[in-house]
Amino acid sequence: MCEQNLFKQTNPQKTNSQIRVYVANLGKYNEGEIVGGWLSLPVTHDEIKAFLKNQVGLNEQYEEYALHDYESDFSLGEYENLYSLNVLAVVLEQMSETEKNIASAYCSANGLKDTLSVANACMQVNDLSYVELDANDWGSKEEKLGYAILEEINSDLKATLEQCPIGANLTALDYFDFEKYGRDIAINDGYFASNEFFIFYTSDIDPKLYNIQEIVDQLNDPRLSETAIDGSALKK
Repeated sequence: MCEQNLFKQTNPQKTNSQIRVYVANLGKYNEGEIVGGWLSLPVTHDEIKAFLKNQVGLNEQYEEYALHDYESDFSLGEYENLYSLNVLAVVLEQMSETEKNIASAYCSANGLKDTLSVANACMQVNDLSYVELDANDWGSKEEKLGYAILEEINSDLKATLEQCPIGANLTALDYFDFEKYGRDIAINDGYFASNEFFIFYTSDIDPKLYNIQEIVDQLNDPRLSETAIDGSALKK
């Protein structure tokens, strides 16, 4: 959630939208007047046009808007393009919660905040190699990583350790240093994108792989049929 320290907007009841933004008339705001409203995305192209005209008050005199608050799993800039955000919202609509969570963690860890980069990360999220950690489980992140690696990837090593008895009712697994194992993996093989996800260096995302129009074409969603990237439809 991004909150402007200059003022706090009244936030209506949440919906099941993918992204919610408070859109303000920038000209009016600079004149000391707050004119705008909340918009839940995704919507149709025509709904955005009507919202900007009727709710935000854009016209020949006041042509610019800004996002003064938002609700999203991703960080958004104040001057993001509303039509591009709508494309991102359609992308998010087609993702599972796990996919959205890993994409959000990746974007946060790599400093991706502009709409196009975030949309590209979401489109390519399945190209990432990662391990999911239990944020509510015991131990440090490194210890959780070491345990998860043995469980999900190096299960043969785990089985070998379990087959090495040490004392009564104990095996080599009981003495295994999961934290040190996880720390070495973190140093050499990847990074913690969040408390829940560790991403391997062997996978990555190109944040500029697709432009907005190419993403629109792939989505083939009628709500985006009038969206263009020549600057006319996407004008603030």
